[in-house]
Amino acid sequence: MAHHVLAVDLGSTGIKVAVVDESGSVRSSAGEVLPLILVDGGGVEQDPNNWWDALGRCSRRAVGASGCVPGDITLVAVTSQYNSTLAVARDGMPLGNTIMWMDQRGRRYNRASRDPDAMARWLEIHGMLPWGNDDIGHVSIIRAEQPQVYDVTYAFVEPMDYLAARLTGVVTATQNTMFPMMSVDNRTWGATEYSEELAAMSTLDIDKLPPLVPLGQPRGTVLAVAAEHLGISARATVMGATIDSVTSAVGTGAIDATGCGLIIGTTSVMATHLAAKAHDIVHGLTTAPSPLPGMYFLVAENGIGGKALDVFVNQMVYPDDGLGAARPDDAFERVLAVAATAPTGANGVMFLPWLIGTLAPGYQRRVRGGFVNVGLSTTRTDMARAVLEGVGLNAAWLQPFFAALAQQSYGQITLGGGGAGSPLWGQIVADACGMQVRRLTNPRATNAHGAGLLALVEAGHANLTDLPALLGTEQPHEPDERAHRVYGRLLASFIDFHDRSVPFYDALNSPEDPS
Repeated sequence: MAHHVLAVDLGSTGIKVAVVDESGSVRSSAGEVLPLILVDGGGVEQDPNNWWDALGRCSRRAVGASGCVPGDITLVAVTSQYNSTLAVARDGMPLGNTIMWMDQRGRRYNRASRDPDAMARWLEIHGMLPWGNDDIGHVSIIRAEQPQVYDVTYAFVEPMDYLAARLTGVVTATQNTMFPMMSVDNRTWGATEYSEELAAMSTLDIDKLPPLVPLGQPRGTVLAVAAEHLGISARATVMGATIDSVTSAVGTGAIDATGCGLIIGTTSVMATHLAAKAHDIVHGLTTAPSPLPGMYFLVAENGIGGKALDVFVNQMVYPDDGLGAARPDDAFERVLAVAATAPTGANGVMFLPWLIGTLAPGYQRRVRGGFVNVGLSTTRTDMARAVLEGVGLNAAWLQPFFAALAQQSYGQITLGGGGAGSPLWGQIVADACGMQVRRLTNPRATNAHGAGLLALVEAGHANLTDLPALLGTEQPHEPDERAHRVYGRLLASFIDFHDRSVPFYDALNSPEDPS
């Protein structure tokens, strides 16, 4: 029989579900936007019950549009955003909201981030440093502010492990999905035990972490109630759930260090795989164990990507505040169309896409973004182009550090995510980075496609080395020499502005009570 994968991509602000067939093609997809819940004190949460409800609706639409019957879906794959934490009961049911990776409340409780003497040990064993607003901080928030939830928690899990538990009825995790919990010794690929030393350093209770299963091992069979919710057969197998940076790499064909993928979704992520653990922590780069045998994915979170365009369109051009025109259905298409009429360099306007701080390579969490060099003649057309260029410049800033850690000299980037749906954005990335850009033909399903392809490999229905050839791309964008020179000049100012502004933003955004 033919095997089809129901591939689930749970992002920060939306969920996508795709049906991937045995040839590696996306047969259909469906998605929904997911709201964020803003909490006083810098909190950002989501209701995991909304995730589950949206998954059911999207799954039924995707399966219906694929031409498949429920029994054709033999595999389910899950990928998700990470550094988000929720407490679950033994059966996988949530005990409260998810504390999202954008949440800023954890630092006040996170003692692990206040021990400078332990930093070298964190890097040696794990590969990432606690920074306060991480999974350790999230657990600390629940322990301090919701003790009744903490006491009855069976396990603290990441979003992909929550969905896998709801699908199978069994709470599990892997060395890959627990990377943000900073509790596993990553010097050895494939570890299935928690590190007592790291747990002690982080103040985490190992008894409240999910059991670890081997990388690449199926999570179980879909429960009958879950199968009915999704509109698939209860005989389907849930394959490994993964961090979305892994499926970003797979979905762009970056299965080893010779491939470079860039995904412009809510955030921008540069992706590849390395054969050994490595890090450049000064520039916010490290590696984490991947489900690909013996491989580590390069963690290169570049910061806000497509969300910058979303903020510009919905909060500046068409805000729902009574001060602007009502938002038309084709709002994004209109903004992209006018952006294409502005010249390279946006008539001097520069947009800084650091709306949640800089990640790699700047790694300054208190820095913020906005428009600079706005003059009397500046138009929203200039600003629209500047938003796209700001995200492109941020990627160009990261690329040399990314290539250095990968020990590669890249001449080509494969572009995925919603941003890859724009030919203009593809050309801007090519011009800013000075290299050829290949846009995927089905970019919005990049992570779901990657999850589906990975599931086919793990189930033995595809070969890993064949995956890059299964990805369709549009006509490549070649860098324009003149535009590249313009962006080279702007990039120098972009980086200089960032570095000079750090003290200003530190003063502006430091907590009132540093304790």
